[in-house]
Amino acid sequence: MDDFKVDVWAESIDHEVSLIKRLRREIKKLCRKIEQQQTTAHLLRTAVTEAMKGVKPLKPSRKPAKLKTNPVEAWLCLSDWQVGKVTTTYNSKIAVKRIHKLTEEVKRYLKTEKPKVLHIILQGDMVEGEAIFAGQPFEIDSDLWKQALRTVPELIAHVVTELSPLVPKIKVAAVHGNHGRSGAKHTGHSRRSNWDIVSYETAKLLCDVSGLKNVEWDISTHWYVIQQVAGHGIFCVHGDQIGGGSPIPLAGIFKKAQGWQMNIPDWQYLSLGHFHTHASGVLNNDLYFFLSGSPESDNEFAKECLAQGGAPVQRLCFFDKQGLISENIIRL
Repeated sequence: MDDFKVDVWAESIDHEVSLIKRLRREIKKLCRKIEQQQTTAHLLRTAVTEAMKGVKPLKPSRKPAKLKTNPVEAWLCLSDWQVGKVTTTYNSKIAVKRIHKLTEEVKRYLKTEKPKVLHIILQGDMVEGEAIFAGQPFEIDSDLWKQALRTVPELIAHVVTELSPLVPKIKVAAVHGNHGRSGAKHTGHSRRSNWDIVSYETAKLLCDVSGLKNVEWDISTHWYVIQQVAGHGIFCVHGDQIGGGSPIPLAGIFKKAQGWQMNIPDWQYLSLGHFHTHASGVLNNDLYFFLSGSPESDNEFAKECLAQGGAPVQRLCFFDKQGLISENIIRL
């Protein structure tokens, strides 16, 4: 009996030793991955900084003036541009035209409402990517470097620069989407290596060299950000965390929202992108949600997964101390 106990004990020790060795190997692999990702992130930052040398500053179409404002704050949601994607009715040139049209429409609202602050959320999937699914390189009109280091940041900087003279202050917040991933899903890539973030940082540099003094940036490497608009918290997340294939995945949104509210405090509104369709409404007695659209038209994802047409839209809202005043769907 004692010999049996010794054998069992020895086998247990051998198993533990084997497990420890395996864990050490896995830790070494993870350390090598982290080092590679840190090196990649450093090279990207260096490349962006070098690319910015000699860049001509953007100039707003009008000079800033002393503004008379109302006690309201504007909130502009920019989501799912997917610049670089090609469909029968969408490509990079069309994206540029639609974002320029959006900018002019927002100008019109700002001149009328005269908000004291403009909040902008960049809600992810601003780039199309080039390697997140098989065959994607054949469905784009520009490579990832051009998407993330030129077209998208230039468009974001255009929006911010053109709107900056119309408000005393602009606060830009940003989260990344799934199309900006540096590799296929579940490959252990770092969130910091997301190409949406690269495009945001480049846009910030463009605005900085343009000398904009009334713009603040909050570029999150986390999966969400909370914007405080007129004293109300808006929980902003890209939305690829939510499952569901109905036209508007209300069950999935409601389930996630309940969990997020229990664990993350200080917000009353929920903003989502990802689904390429626009909607809004009350999920329960005290939570209002926004589902953002996309400038893309004829979207196959919206058609196949959501049974929606995917009309090209973005959203502009106004808030005061009491809460949401108005929602404006800007059709592109």
